[in-house]
Amino acid sequence: MKKHLLHFIRVTPLWAVLLISTPDAVADHNLRNMLSFRQDSSRDIQKLLTHYEQTATQLKKNVTGLTEEQLNFSPGEGQWSISQCLEHIVLSEPMIFGMFKQEMSKPDTSQTSQKPSYTDEEIVKSITNRGEKYPAPEMLKPTGKYDDINEALTAFENGRKEIIDYIKNADIKVLRNHISQGPAGPVDGYQNLLFITAHSDRHILQIEEIKAHPNFPKQ
Repeated sequence: MKKHLLHFIRVTPLWAVLLISTPDAVADHNLRNMLSFRQDSSRDIQKLLTHYEQTATQLKKNVTGLTEEQLNFSPGEGQWSISQCLEHIVLSEPMIFGMFKQEMSKPDTSQTSQKPSYTDEEIVKSITNRGEKYPAPEMLKPTGKYDDINEALTAFENGRKEIIDYIKNADIKVLRNHISQGPAGPVDGYQNLLFITAHSDRHILQIEEIKAHPNFPKQ
């Protein structure tokens, strides 16, 4: 049976927010802004911050200036609109970051022999692989909370600020040494922070797919 990097929410608190396949199932694609998160070069706080900056820029670029009709267009029955994707991102980031902080408050595991099961690059590729689709947990499903796109983007920025401030003041050694157990093996604190922005990138790609739909409303 194929393993997964993420299981449903009952498996582990942090890596259980979405279902995402292991790297051997990743489809080759050109993710326009994905950095090269290789194991020998990823111990860099700035690299993580840059990824957060890129996802924020791409999100704003993809939703700014859209009409109400465009924001609420669904490409098919049961499929999310751009507005719903945006709300899901806004809901997800603070919640996952809260789970991350809970994990980091647990005892340091630096003296154990456990190492992450996947490289940072493999994790990013798996999370942004749109070839496999999974339902969102109930608490992260959009409910139409935001009528105004600017209000949603402000909420996104406010949620991001706490995460960015945390990363800027983080000790890379502490992040790398803090191992938590995921359903497919150990992951470190850095990778848990990487998951947050890669998850948002996954849904930014979904927004781009919606905009590319042949029936997407024209301005």
